[in-house]
Amino acid sequence: MKKVMRLLSVELWAVLTDMLSLGKSRTKKPKVLYAGLLFFVAVLSVVSFMYSLMIGTVLRMNQSLEYLPAIIMAAACVIIVMTTVFKVKGTVFGFRDYDLLMSLPVSISEIIASRLVILYSFNFIFVIILIVPMMAAYGILAQPSILFYLICSIVMFFLPLVPIVIASFLGTAIALAASKFRHQNVLNILFSIGLMVSFIGLSFLFDGNEQQLTDLGRTMINQVESIYPLAPLFLKAVVEYDLFALVLFIGISILAFFLYTVLVKIIFKKMNTAMMTGTARANFKMRELKTSSPWKALYIKEVKRFFASPLYVLNTGIGIVLLTIGTIAIIFVDLGTLLGDPLAAAQITVNFPLAISFCVVMTCPSTASISLEGRSLWIMKSLPVTYKQVYISKVAVNFSIVAPAILDAAIIGYVLKLGMTETFLLVLVTTASAVFVSLLGLLLNLIMPNFTWISEVTVIKQSAAMIVMIFLGFTYVGIQILLLFAIRSFLLVYGVFLILTIVLNIILYVALITYGKKRYMEL
Repeated sequence: MKKVMRLLSVELWAVLTDMLSLGKSRTKKPKVLYAGLLFFVAVLSVVSFMYSLMIGTVLRMNQSLEYLPAIIMAAACVIIVMTTVFKVKGTVFGFRDYDLLMSLPVSISEIIASRLVILYSFNFIFVIILIVPMMAAYGILAQPSILFYLICSIVMFFLPLVPIVIASFLGTAIALAASKFRHQNVLNILFSIGLMVSFIGLSFLFDGNEQQLTDLGRTMINQVESIYPLAPLFLKAVVEYDLFALVLFIGISILAFFLYTVLVKIIFKKMNTAMMTGTARANFKMRELKTSSPWKALYIKEVKRFFASPLYVLNTGIGIVLLTIGTIAIIFVDLGTLLGDPLAAAQITVNFPLAISFCVVMTCPSTASISLEGRSLWIMKSLPVTYKQVYISKVAVNFSIVAPAILDAAIIGYVLKLGMTETFLLVLVTTASAVFVSLLGLLLNLIMPNFTWISEVTVIKQSAAMIVMIFLGFTYVGIQILLLFAIRSFLLVYGVFLILTIVLNIILYVALITYGKKRYMEL
């Protein structure tokens, strides 16, 4: 047990240090970033509470408030499955320090236990963000007895177990199948995008009226109960205070997780060998060596690095994929007919430009591009290329990935009949925003780099630079929303916003060629 705790503490310390450290002060714990993380969790919890309260209010009006805990439970399970499917490879199997851990005087069981606890810990955060606000909202609306809070608090600790098992099987099967193909990254990316798009697409099959939300709740519970046998046990335990259902829920969850750990122990070595071996190209042919300019070579290198990691693509590029799919959808689908509510369709139409900005600011591969160089950054610095060429190549790749949003903006302006001037202005704002996110992401990564990461997940999803980028991205879109509420003139709002973005881009560019030069030499 001591070895498990030691491995766990080392892994968690490595992750938290990567997330919460700044530049040279990597051994310190900056209070600002701790506060930022807590604020981030608090904001998500507040948003979760508002959604729970809104859904619960509608359900209570239709005498169906008892569905609220089950709906939030189902949402938590779906989120755990969706996020864990692509974490299995890199956490339980195929992690970067596999050889190092296997050489230590620890057993396979102890290694597996530490990895599974890490997987559980991060998923438990999602459970807290969803279930605790639900408890507060349900308490306000239903005023249940103290047993409700006690049972919910107990169930929370066991809720992630079965979804983790399900996601682990799916993630392992995907990773193993992809490892048998030459272009496994492409297969992983396509499958992941398909899964996300299917899940998000289902949410648009329903409009927001009260009766349909209630019917949706009943349908969801029926479907969840038929697919996930523990759902009725959860509902009985939490709402009806059935202690037998509570014990059965906990017992089945623990048993399923225990059997999963036994299976992982049996296949641990074989799965890691299979995933980390890869495939060889048997059709290699010697051809003429091609040359290109330094900048072009750097650009191609960055593009290959981006598409070499499915996690990198999904976390920094999925916004543009969803925006493009949504743009194609509005060409062929009438929103009024789909939603059954012309007013709701009109409201979505008004907010489409905001959706473009949101998708653009969430597409920020440059925020991790410096850190992903890892300990090999010295190779880049030793090449006969300038810091400007390195920076521009990374910014250009980010802009290239965001570029489809410019065409999407033109199509959306035409479909929504914004007018030639408004559409042209929307395209200019989208272009300026693409430059903004590319420059800002690179600057943040220079300020807060991480070159000692063990898993690329730390850099792509959990780094300080990425967290700050998300906050600044929300702020950037929030300014646009405030301008729309304050001015209520499309031309004036987007004219002001375009000027503001251009000014920010100039400031960011100057910062990159002044501070960026000095920082590049220090790294």
